[in-house]
Amino acid sequence: MSAHTVQSPRSLRAGHCEFLEVDELDFDTSNIHAHLVSPGVKQALLYPQQPQHGHESHDEAGTSLLADLHRLAPSVAKHFLSRPSIRDDVAFRLINDAYPEGEEDSYIAMSYVWYKVSRDIPKKLISPVGDLPFGWVQTVEQVPLPTTKGMFQAVLNERRAGEGLWFDQVCINQEDEIEKALAIGAMDSIYRNARIVVAALDDVSITVGELHHLEQYYHQYVFSDLPLDQHPNRGLNPPVMQQYPWLRSLVERILGSMWFERAWCAHELRMGRSHVFLVPCDIEDGEDSASTVVRFTGGFFVHMLVLASEVVTSSATQQQIMSLLRLFSNSYPYYEQEALAVRDPYGEPRPSLLRSLVPAISEIFNMKAGGNPRLPEYVRRLDANRDKTSIVLNVASTPLVLKSPSPLQRPAIEDECLRQLLLVGLAARDPVTLCTTGAPLQLHDGSISWLCKPTPLDQPSSYSTPPPAFPQTVNTITQGSDGRVEYVQLDLIFLDLPYRAQPNPNFSAMVRRAGEFIDLCIQCQVQSHTLWNLAQTPTHPRAPAMRNIFIQTLACVFGCGAAWLLDVVSQPSFSQSVSGLDPAALDVLFNPQVIVHTYVNLPFFSALLRIVGTFIAHGIPWASTASERTHGPLVVSAPSPSQQTSAPDLPALGKSLIFAPFAHSKTLLVAVPAAVQSLDYAALARGWILTPSNPYTGTGTWRGSPKATVSWVLRGKAIVFGEDAFNGGLAGSGRESVMNHRVYGPGVGGV
Repeated sequence: MSAHTVQSPRSLRAGHCEFLEVDELDFDTSNIHAHLVSPGVKQALLYPQQPQHGHESHDEAGTSLLADLHRLAPSVAKHFLSRPSIRDDVAFRLINDAYPEGEEDSYIAMSYVWYKVSRDIPKKLISPVGDLPFGWVQTVEQVPLPTTKGMFQAVLNERRAGEGLWFDQVCINQEDEIEKALAIGAMDSIYRNARIVVAALDDVSITVGELHHLEQYYHQYVFSDLPLDQHPNRGLNPPVMQQYPWLRSLVERILGSMWFERAWCAHELRMGRSHVFLVPCDIEDGEDSASTVVRFTGGFFVHMLVLASEVVTSSATQQQIMSLLRLFSNSYPYYEQEALAVRDPYGEPRPSLLRSLVPAISEIFNMKAGGNPRLPEYVRRLDANRDKTSIVLNVASTPLVLKSPSPLQRPAIEDECLRQLLLVGLAARDPVTLCTTGAPLQLHDGSISWLCKPTPLDQPSSYSTPPPAFPQTVNTITQGSDGRVEYVQLDLIFLDLPYRAQPNPNFSAMVRRAGEFIDLCIQCQVQSHTLWNLAQTPTHPRAPAMRNIFIQTLACVFGCGAAWLLDVVSQPSFSQSVSGLDPAALDVLFNPQVIVHTYVNLPFFSALLRIVGTFIAHGIPWASTASERTHGPLVVSAPSPSQQTSAPDLPALGKSLIFAPFAHSKTLLVAVPAAVQSLDYAALARGWILTPSNPYTGTGTWRGSPKATVSWVLRGKAIVFGEDAFNGGLAGSGRESVMNHRVYGPGVGGV
């Protein structure tokens, strides 16, 4: 194989992109084989000594989490192992020369998409007796190829002298379920500690014309005198991708590779500390066996992504570009760090970033996984769900791994896997697991769980880092079953519904005033929040319902007062900018003596509608199929002193706004799990909408507890938009409950 590229002795960008000539006639796998590395080498390669932390703390974390999971849900805990406990049992193989001079001190890992119908496994070919003199027999190990010969040769040539190659098809015994489960549990260590991760994108190709253009562009790029943390050709007018349509087409085609859709590939990309991408060229040379492969580093890939982000593309492509840029910015101090010509195989691997489990679940389960292609279709889909479960555990740095599948365990349908992961997160005291807003999980036996599907919106952008683990409550959260369906038992803090017993006598007037304001804004064609723009589009099918929800929400805001609104939008948990929300203008609008139509302030109107739109957009749990037609605003307040067992000098009661379903407006109650009562969790959907279960079980006891046990049905969850007094009152509420609260999913007792 040969390579040609533009070189410059002073260029730090040299080697970012190369054009490799590969001759398949030179390809020969008879001199390479996969071998088990020794325990000492495995320890040095996969588990280098962690500074300060050491293995002991990680061992304790795994053991402690497994014990907590066993207390919460014993039937789930039995399917997991502590990650550190498998370290010695993981079989680690590397592909290398048949007769290496010594053991490996580094390796590279290959990332690829397997899209054939069946997956080959390594085979040993034995020559027939009589083919060789003196009765000799020759044994040759045949390594199956996950890609084309030319692409695989390019991967092999990424190795340094004596360096090994790892990829799952050969380096994991695909016939051994226990070995596979252990290897999958160690996948983060395998890819994180590889010197480079080589991504083979062999389902897309570069045309001859694009190849010539790319060579010319790279010549300009490599001689740029800009620092490495700046991008040549960035910020041009018009953007460079607009000037060079071929470059935009090439980037979009690369992003269309199946590699970017696969959950395993995304995980391998995330774990790698240095990346190389290989893309074949679509060149027809008749009988010529040579082919061209374009090789570019992660730094050059990010450069192309940055340029692509400057032009308008489809929302899906733009979201993909920004997601990749965030990933790389977390991977490197600068986008091109790994392209500094020196890739140190002995450098310390970057530590994985701790993530909340819920965003990882939502991200990974929205991607694709193939499962074992040698299995029947239905079983293969279940295997793919197990793969996604393992990826989530890896991504979130959870110190647990899945055991190999058992014929007696629940089938790995998606909702069962989500149930396992959410309970792991709950055992780890991840607060977001109590605040997921998707549809209730439907389990394999047809029952509906109290657990809800995770969604991308469950951890709001106001959290720059994952929210802290919730504290241990007085009564440990436990999960149980009544023989038909499962429930959760936990401490709840019930909020007051001040207007249920004594309706606000002025609310009708507030609704009329809100309607006048909304109609005035429609008449003035005020532009504001996206949802508001639907409300003022007469032909849009959602316009009437959207107009109504804006009126109802604004009426509730009128009822809470201008000071309440300014307090709420100043809270750290409120994600929307409040620029233009003039306090003096608020006082005028909230004054019932002022006629709405005599006061027109378009910038202020737009700002207020943006705030109301934010309440609606973030308050309605859309992922659970809720909408402006099914939910409406409800004013609630912090628990009254009579409901608290702590000292009476608590903060004054405050008001808050939550969106609840119309269907249960006469019977619903609103509660917040005591585990997430702290202000740290104010941006989460911690408001649980509950209705009494039927039949009522408030006279019984639970596990010998002297407290009465009462059962509830969970009807949904939503954010509680509270002022400072409300948040303080909620955070200071007494934790000791006078009842055992069981919460079931919807459908209990036929309701």
